[in-house]
Amino acid sequence: MTAKKARPFIDTLRDLEAGHLLDELTDSQHSLIDAIRLTGKQGELTIKLTYKPDGAGQMTIKADVKAKEPQLSRGTSLFFLTPEGNLTRKDPRQQEIPLRSVSEEPAATLRTVNE
Repeated sequence: MTAKKARPFIDTLRDLEAGHLLDELTDSQHSLIDAIRLTGKQGELTIKLTYKPDGAGQMTIKADVKAKEPQLSRGTSLFFLTPEGNLTRKDPRQQEIPLRSVSEEPAATLRTVNE
């Protein structure tokens, strides 16, 4: 009995969507790697192939690509509550220091030291 030679999977993958699937996977992987390098977190790329018989001797394959890119952590903002219950960025308990202008005096002449 002679063993059947199986066609390599990559050949079928290359033929899906006339090669556009591989282009999409390349772009998705590149974008995913950029996000991983930026965040230092892991990501995920999922390829789902759905096979459906389509008449005698025919098969339909539908591809679905999903990338789960890591996200940067969002920062927080600190607010203070006023006695009226409003939010403010300035601490209402902190006293204000009056500011005044300082006049600019001409800079003193610098002396040079000879070696």
